[in-house]
Amino acid sequence: MKFNKLTLAFLISTGAIALTGCGGDSGGDSAHEDLISDDADELPLEDTEQALEVYTDLSWSVGSDELVGLTYPLGAESGSLVALKRSTGADDSVSHTLLVADASSKEFTTPAGISLTRDYYRDVLALPLSGTYEDEAFNSVLIATCGYTEAGILEGGTLTSGIDEPMGAAALVAIEEPPAEAIESVAAATIEIFVPGTSITASVDIEDISEESYLINCNSLGGLYVADLASKGQSVYGIGFWISGKRDAGDTAIFEVELAYNYAENEVTVAEFYEVDHDRLGLTAIAEDAEDDFLVTMNVEGDTYLLDELNEGGIQLQNEGNPFTGDTEEGADILDIVFSGENLFAVSADAGLAGADFNGGDFIMLTGADYENCVDQLAVSGSTLWCHDSTDEGKLIEFTAPAVPQSVSDEPLIVMAAAHRGGRKEEAEQIKAELEGAGAEVEVK
Repeated sequence: MKFNKLTLAFLISTGAIALTGCGGDSGGDSAHEDLISDDADELPLEDTEQALEVYTDLSWSVGSDELVGLTYPLGAESGSLVALKRSTGADDSVSHTLLVADASSKEFTTPAGISLTRDYYRDVLALPLSGTYEDEAFNSVLIATCGYTEAGILEGGTLTSGIDEPMGAAALVAIEEPPAEAIESVAAATIEIFVPGTSITASVDIEDISEESYLINCNSLGGLYVADLASKGQSVYGIGFWISGKRDAGDTAIFEVELAYNYAENEVTVAEFYEVDHDRLGLTAIAEDAEDDFLVTMNVEGDTYLLDELNEGGIQLQNEGNPFTGDTEEGADILDIVFSGENLFAVSADAGLAGADFNGGDFIMLTGADYENCVDQLAVSGSTLWCHDSTDEGKLIEFTAPAVPQSVSDEPLIVMAAAHRGGRKEEAEQIKAELEGAGAEVEVK
């Protein structure tokens, strides 16, 4: 991909800063986790009189506040959880607050000097940082979030902008785009970057110049990764992630973002945001799969999907209706998905933790622990997960990732007689009987 280098001047005059961890998606796990593995110290926050038992936002207002972002810093071994809260006032005004909580106090507090001024924000990503700033050593996190003006589908907005009859998410097929003159002009969504404890901040439009396309809101950020390019003779960290959201043409799209931080020159260069897929579908959460490509969830025509590309051939999972509620008429708006090892987990606005049964081809509900009360958002670090507690709002549930049961494949196992114990068919038949006794469908050849 050809880079359109954009130096963010806000970093030119700062002291040396170094990334100290890397990993994965919106929860903090990734196939790239081994690239940078050093630990970062915890972000210093206000001390509490007594450490809390669970991660808690003591300022949470039930009925007014909503958790719209949660992440663990990528690759950190003792990092601070980062959250994004949306608050709705009595006059229906909406505001957003970034929150950080370290592992010792477990209290979410607002870092000083950070102001979120766009109408809407959704999702957060974070990386641990350490170094010097204005000649002072610091340990902090780089936080990225998405700000936008027009309500997205997860805020109740329509999929199509500026058309009298919104087309909505009609089917898993491409639908002709509306004429350009019918589309209402909306300001581009922005990636906003903050480093608590410093005055470092930036806002960059999410725009693919080559495709003349841009996002006007964000549904999800995911698949965060970091690579140190020192082995290639460059003093650069490459940072990338996926975004799902609504583009200016009125449908939804997936963009990939690549940032480059030159730690020798203390400059950040930003690759041109570029569109990798789009369609008239209701995309929600996004993450990175094992092949470094995207996985995205979708709610369309009453079904819940997991896709690896935006067409019928990309369907990985499909549930009739909503797996979280059992409703067979309405699909689920999945708000967050994360990988822990080979297990993929999902949450929605309805309580429950879903796991991906890739053999069975659907999401299944996981039972037997407090994670049955998970809602809204997930964060992950290795085998440890956190989610918002639906029974005690403003607090997080911490749990060890359960194994997601996998169905026996519908495809029959082929037992070749010649390949077993000298090739006698009787022994192959015995193997067949044993496998069938375990629930597998088997053919002997």
